Amino acid sequence: MATRRLIVKLLTLVAGLFFILEFLMPGNRPGWFDSLPAPLRGILEFLIRGNDQNFLSPLVPAANTILMVVSAMAFLLGPISLVRSHLARIVRRQPGVFYSITFLVFLVFGVVATAVEKVESLKLLYNVAFYGFGLALGATSMAILAFYLMSAAYRAFRLNNLDAGVMMGSAVIVLLGLVPLGDYLTHALPEWLQLGFWAKKILEVPNVAVQRAVLIGAVAGAFAAGLRQWLGLGKVVE
Repeated sequence: MATRRLIVKLLTLVAGLFFILEFLMPGNRPGWFDSLPAPLRGILEFLIRGNDQNFLSPLVPAANTILMVVSAMAFLLGPISLVRSHLARIVRRQPGVFYSITFLVFLVFGVVATAVEKVESLKLLYNVAFYGFGLALGATSMAILAFYLMSAAYRAFRLNNLDAGVMMGSAVIVLLGLVPLGDYLTHALPEWLQLGFWAKKILEVPNVAVQRAVLIGAVAGAFAAGLRQWLGLGKVVE
C-alpha cells in the first residue's frame, strides 16, 4: 500500500514538472534573434516558428493524449462509486432505499436514452429523458433554491449593524435602478441623482471589485490545492 501511494505521488510530481518546464523553458532560437527589428523578427517567427520550441515540446501531444485517457478513467470513478454506494444501501436495507432505487432507475434510463439517441424511432425516449424530466427537474430545483435565497437575503438585510445597512441600501438602489419604476421616480432629478445612474455605478465599480476579489481568492485556493497534490501533500485515493 505504501509503495502504491509513493508511485502515485511520483507520477503526479513528474507530470506536473513536465508541463511546468515545457511552459517556462526558452525555445531554441539563437541569441541574436530578439535583437532584430520587429517586422523582420515577425517574418522570421512565421518562417521558423518550429525553432521556438524547446526539447520538451515534441512530447506535449503524447502527454496530452495520456492526460485525456487518465481523465476519462477518473471521470468514470464518480458514477461507479455512486452505483456501488446505492446498491450497498439497497442490499443492506438502510434508510433512504427509495431514493437509491430512484437514482439507479433514472441512471439506467438516461444511459439507455443516450445510447439510442441516433435511432430515429427511439429518439422520443431521449427527448422525454432530457427535455421532459431533465428540464422540469432543473426548473423545480432552481425554484426551490430561490426560496432559500430569499430566506438568506431576509436574514442578511435585517438592519442590525452598519454592514447590513450598506447591503440593504445598495440592494434597494440596484433593484429600483434596473426597473422602470426607478426611472419614473427619479426622472425629474439631475442625471447624477437618478437611481439608474447609481445602480450602474454600483454594478460597475464595487460589484466588479468584489467579484475580482472572490475570483482571486478562488484561484489562490485552487493553486494551493493543486500545489499540495503536485507535491504529494494531499490525500491519495486508494
